[in-house]
Amino acid sequence: MKKDHPAGAGRIPVLAVLLAALLSAGMGHAAAGEGIPRISIKELKDMLDQGKPVTIIDTQPESVYAEGHIKGAISIQWKSQIALEDVWSLPNDIPIVTYCDCGPGESDSADVAAQLIRMGFEDVLVLEDPSIRGWKEAGYPTENK
Repeated sequence: MKKDHPAGAGRIPVLAVLLAALLSAGMGHAAAGEGIPRISIKELKDMLDQGKPVTIIDTQPESVYAEGHIKGAISIQWKSQIALEDVWSLPNDIPIVTYCDCGPGESDSADVAAQLIRMGFEDVLVLEDPSIRGWKEAGYPTENK
């Protein structure tokens, strides 16, 4: 016997699955960097003052990087999939510190850090919020492109 269903009732489970997939895909960027170790502004400054080798990566858009970045930082702007050609020249035997200006959670720099780890880089840290803003407010060295 055929049962009558309200119009569209059979589509609800499909729509729920699609909605869940879209929501989880959007949250992947924010969650990707969870668990990556953080480094404070002072700790990074101390490393530099002590002459310890470190690669600093600014993950902001190129135009923002050009306006002022941590002295010596290189620009690898955030994108959903960092390519091998973006990172092939990075040394794997010294710490890498990523930063952005995204606020608490450092979503862009944390995501780039997570991608670097997946690509085989081992000693990757994220500069804690307030990140570049705090660096500049402390009067630490910056440079323009």
